Amino acid sequence: MKKKLFVVFSLVVLASLFVFTACNKPLGGTNKIRFMYWGDVTEIEIINQAIAEFEKATGVKVSAERAPSGPPYMEKVLTQFAGGSAPDVLFIEANNFKKFAEKGVLEDLTPYLANETAFKKTDFYPEIIDRFTVENKLYVLPRDIAPICVMYYNKDLFKAAGVKPPTDNWTWAEFLAKAKALVKKDAQGRIVQFGFVDDWPIWESWVLSNGGSLVDNVKNPTKCTLDKKAAYDAIQFRADMIHKFKVMPSPSQMTAMGGMGSGDMFVSGKAGMFYSGIWKTPSFRQIKDFKWDVVMFPKGPTGVRAFSTGGSGYAITNKSKNKEAAWKLVTYLAGVKGQTQLAQTGLAQPAMKKIAESPAFLDGQDPKNKKIVLAGVKYVKFAPLVSDWEEINVSMIAPNFDKIWSGKATAKEICQEIVPEINENYFE
Repeated sequence: MKKKLFVVFSLVVLASLFVFTACNKPLGGTNKIRFMYWGDVTEIEIINQAIAEFEKATGVKVSAERAPSGPPYMEKVLTQFAGGSAPDVLFIEANNFKKFAEKGVLEDLTPYLANETAFKKTDFYPEIIDRFTVENKLYVLPRDIAPICVMYYNKDLFKAAGVKPPTDNWTWAEFLAKAKALVKKDAQGRIVQFGFVDDWPIWESWVLSNGGSLVDNVKNPTKCTLDKKAAYDAIQFRADMIHKFKVMPSPSQMTAMGGMGSGDMFVSGKAGMFYSGIWKTPSFRQIKDFKWDVVMFPKGPTGVRAFSTGGSGYAITNKSKNKEAAWKLVTYLAGVKGQTQLAQTGLAQPAMKKIAESPAFLDGQDPKNKKIVLAGVKYVKFAPLVSDWEEINVSMIAPNFDKIWSGKATAKEICQEIVPEINENYFE
């Protein structure tokens, strides 16, 4: 069976960890630890502030190293593991931690949490605790949970078009009707204002709310199920927004608009609705030209409410020579103070329920309807818990789905073409 290059690379460097760890030297004793993370400008500010306060409070020196998110982050961390120079603490995303956990390179945090007095496991949303738990061992202390359920909308554009604002109980049909009503054309018939854009091709939530699935079992997947009708019909619906209903820009139209990103289209008033997560809040609070708010992602045709999600937290590498200090940092960043600081920025929904429900997060600033993310937690569906899922998505799903988004193929054609190959290469 074939495996993609990235998968091979990942397995090789992780396996070689066991050769090199014997040479791993202490990083300066219990007063110094290394921490690796990713993040945008807002996140960097949060991390830097928290680390400075942590160092002052504990006397522990933290060497923080930032890397680009996604595959570059994974590659950098895996390379350091292979070289026997892994950080003491890692920032880990909910959909890629399995790659680390299944290779035995993360510390089991269960006994640490059992002895913690400042908070307990039940303080966190059970959904994110469950995600970071494998065989009853918790490997990541959650910082946030991220329901991708947020539909941002431009209140001024809705009013100008005579369209009633959306509500949290709306449906796909109502969403599409509003998106159509928001479209504007110039004298030459070119669309200058679209009804809808998403942060990236977020096709998963359409599949899930249509009653479809990505795999047969999220925790223990044995096959990909995107070739089922409920899945490819939903994917086609997103494509139809571009080519049939023309409420959403095609890749070529976005290029023609100067390569403007979808978020910029919303900010500049060129799109009436924008689908993403709550993390766009800090940047959108800088909008001065119009009023905006959020509603929950629409229900599917049969009334199903479901959407994809993310989440993140902090892990300790099991070869760390400074585990006591590492745990102190983890509890500071993902503890009450760290999550309160996070909540106040509006960047993410804290993983601790009491903080997510507190004025620190529900502070009255825009978006006024932020409470939707609290209600959204019970509808979240995580990506398949398999270490290769990111590779499957990057190497097989995304490039083939680009053919759907560009109108070169139907969703049914692509899904029925790639699913057998996915199953053969990754699940059989």
